[in-house]
Amino acid sequence: MKRFLVPGTFVLLLLAVTGCDFFRTVAGRPTSSELEAKRVTVALREQAEREAQAREQAVRDSIAAAAKHVSDSAAAETFFRETRVMRIRSRSLPGLRTDDFPYRYCLVLAGFSQPGNGEKFAERLKEAGYEPAVLHYTRGSNTVVGICPTNHFGDLQEAYEKVRTEKFFSRDAWIFIKD
Repeated sequence: MKRFLVPGTFVLLLLAVTGCDFFRTVAGRPTSSELEAKRVTVALREQAEREAQAREQAVRDSIAAAAKHVSDSAAAETFFRETRVMRIRSRSLPGLRTDDFPYRYCLVLAGFSQPGNGEKFAERLKEAGYEPAVLHYTRGSNTVVGICPTNHFGDLQEAYEKVRTEKFFSRDAWIFIKD
């Protein structure tokens, strides 16, 4: 019994100090530090794959949004051509200040020679639930008042269809296009 006590104590002490890594090394298996490194590598690879998939999905979503924008714009172009709504570019309106107008399009409902009248009409539009846009000329006191300032041509069709049922709507409405 004493003969086994010293070697047995040595083996127990060896197990307590080295743990399973000693036996894994002897057996030619990976140690716990190698397994942890592998786990970290796999986790990083999975994270990179998820990020790549998210980027690919963002590109697909962007392409779908662009396709919808083009489709909506084409439909609006057809609609306005059929309803004979004029489109007027800012370069054909000399003196119209557009520097502080951050949008590309606007559905213009009226023009006024007195700025106070334009501001009153804009308030009326706001009360009716529309987002008014007031553009001033550099010379004189002329103003034009519109609704639905936007950067997407397709948005104008919905605004036009809604506003043409209002009492203040004029058949002389036109689309302003900022150059």
